[in-house]
Amino acid sequence: MPVRLDKHVQKMLREGARRTPHKKQDLIRLTLRRHLRDVIEQEALVKATPRVTNVEPWPRQVIEESYRRTGRYWSAVEAAAMRAQGKPDFND
Repeated sequence: MPVRLDKHVQKMLREGARRTPHKKQDLIRLTLRRHLRDVIEQEALVKATPRVTNVEPWPRQVIEESYRRTGRYWSAVEAAAMRAQGKPDFND
């Protein structure tokens, strides 16, 4: 996978290749293996949006129960919605 690197990073890779027994490609692979997860975690925290409200979210059990309760009555809700609609009129 071709990657464009800054001149500063290229300079560090040249120095690393000179000082270690690894080639530049190997240094990039080693660095990604050892540090990519940390970088992802750090960047994910920076990108996370703060909560808009100070109201705590519902606990998972409460959400599951509300969906379970809604599931029982959902067919009645759909039937009422169908009855509430008027007849289709193509002159609208």
